[in-house]
Amino acid sequence: MAEFESFIRDKFFPLYRAHYALWVHWWPWWREKVSGRNILRQWDDVGLVEEGQTFLDYGCGTGSFTLPAARIVGKQGKVYALDCFPRQLEIVARKSREEGLDNIETILAADWTGLSDESVDIIWMCDVLHEIVDRRAVLVELHRVLKKDGRLVVYDGMRDKILGYADGLFSCVLRQEKLYEFAKRDIAK
Repeated sequence: MAEFESFIRDKFFPLYRAHYALWVHWWPWWREKVSGRNILRQWDDVGLVEEGQTFLDYGCGTGSFTLPAARIVGKQGKVYALDCFPRQLEIVARKSREEGLDNIETILAADWTGLSDESVDIIWMCDVLHEIVDRRAVLVELHRVLKKDGRLVVYDGMRDKILGYADGLFSCVLRQEKLYEFAKRDIAK
């Protein structure tokens, strides 16, 4: 399936880029005003973010979840906002300055995080896994940076397909519609 998705993306690249240009303007509004509120309620339901944690927002976009996470983890915590689009990270940096949040660090990357081994408590991926070409490689990288007792939480329309990509790296501990919570599994090196 990944080959087919790559073929479509490569063949229709100009159309795909035009779609992104339109998306980048309306999606942040939609995420903050409509869908994001429901997702943040799910965070509360599962006790996702706590004060003092280190949080990685993988595919952070314009910070719809980065900023709430930064408020929750507080001054003792740290939030990494990772995205492959520099413009998105500029928006996150501007919003964090405007809100006086100095616990956010932006990372421009597509796959490799550059973070230390076992340095993150929570990895959050919202509507981004389906956009990644080499999902398994990204999950291997996320496994590397997640603390032993950390959690990977994925919110994505791929639903149960996520389980196949995570197999052997993570164990699913919770499923709620599009929200999947995973615990890190020990793997032989």
